[in-house]
Amino acid sequence: MKEMTKEEAKAFLRKVMGPPHRTLEGQEREEIWMLLKLMEPISESNNQHSWTEVYKMSGNEYHVTTWPNSGPPTIDEYLPE
Repeated sequence: MKEMTKEEAKAFLRKVMGPPHRTLEGQEREEIWMLLKLMEPISESNNQHSWTEVYKMSGNEYHVTTWPNSGPPTIDEYLPE
């Protein structure tokens, strides 16, 4: 097997794992959620198992996912590479 360069390895991880992101928690999550509720999402999707709304704020992208019959939504911040 051929050894990958650093750039090839990054491209492979990006392809497999998707863009870098983190799930917000605690006070940070609550503060961002309050701000996002004042905005309109730039897109929405429904895969029959969850609803996802996408927001852009201050150059950052946030995905708010709501799960049926579950607690509060999950908020993921997508990080620049």
